[in-house]
Amino acid sequence: MARGIRIAKILGIQIFIDYTWFIVFIFFAWSLSSGYFPFKSPGYGRLTYVLMGVTSSFLLFLCVLIHELSHSYTANRLGLNVSSITLFIFGGIAALENDPEKASIEFKTAIAGPIASGLLAVIFRGVSMVLAGQVPGPALQVLDYLSFINVLLFAFNMVPGFPLDGGRVLRALWWAWSGDKQKATMVASAIGKGFAFFLLITGIMQLFTGNLTGGLWSILIGVFLQQAAGNEYQHLLLKKSLENVSVAQMMSRDVVTIDGTVTINEAVEEFFLKHHFTSFPVASGGVVIGIVTLKAVRAVERDKRGVTLVGDIMHRLSSEDMLKQEDPAYDALARIIKSEAGRLPVVEKGVLVGILSRKDIMRIIELRAGFHKD
Repeated sequence: MARGIRIAKILGIQIFIDYTWFIVFIFFAWSLSSGYFPFKSPGYGRLTYVLMGVTSSFLLFLCVLIHELSHSYTANRLGLNVSSITLFIFGGIAALENDPEKASIEFKTAIAGPIASGLLAVIFRGVSMVLAGQVPGPALQVLDYLSFINVLLFAFNMVPGFPLDGGRVLRALWWAWSGDKQKATMVASAIGKGFAFFLLITGIMQLFTGNLTGGLWSILIGVFLQQAAGNEYQHLLLKKSLENVSVAQMMSRDVVTIDGTVTINEAVEEFFLKHHFTSFPVASGGVVIGIVTLKAVRAVERDKRGVTLVGDIMHRLSSEDMLKQEDPAYDALARIIKSEAGRLPVVEKGVLVGILSRKDIMRIIELRAGFHKD
């Protein structure tokens, strides 16, 4: 499930704003209104600069949205199925249902965003030139800034290291040349980490030379890139370690279920404390209908646990919450991570045949990693 506030659905893609966006938006508007615009265009009042800063920050957000939609629309056209985008002030994370299986698909999807930013830079610059002398100076300054920032977004995103678009372009080209996706990912990830380290050092140096705003921005972006640069490579290694592994090979077959008519107190004593699991499938007439979690139990007041039934607090399962034995392990892990229960039942023709948890999957990954070391 995407984290943030749902704002719109565009081209069939659900758009979310991450909660941290608001903090960065305020900081960005403040830095523009108190530093950038007064320096670039002196002589206006404080309110004018605030309006310029807020307007520029909001329009920058729209530019980032167009950039990310370009990626996602292209991805959908190529069969990668993007269902949602979670936006930050300088970028976003798309919820891809499928990974690119060809270097050409990776390249086309990655390059779409920078192309959009480049076109926006040209458009804003063109509008500014056409309106010169016809609109107030602050409006022209905002247009010129948006042209400049889109050029910057283009250049920044084309740095050839993960998680930036340039890193994905580099991976696509290396992958197409060598045929080795893992090696291409490792190279792009390493360059991304190096670029993040460069930003961190640059930011620290800027702080010491008195450039507080620039230094903070460099450090903030550097920390984000440093954390994200290795994620794609780890993601690929995880997927590779689960290659050709099915749910049936990992699931636990001895499943303890709870009847929906059991009270919460009985469930705590006879199931949670006895078997030491944090969730249990809930069955009715031999059919799994839901799952009850320790979190849901704790949410009920103590004096009501003797009369509240498990069926009243369980999460009712849909077909999306149930696994099949032939499901790929990697896909199952993604679905388990999205669920609050931490494990999902495995059902065949309506009959419960097992249960799969994150621990089961991690155990297989650790075993395979150990054999590869040998």
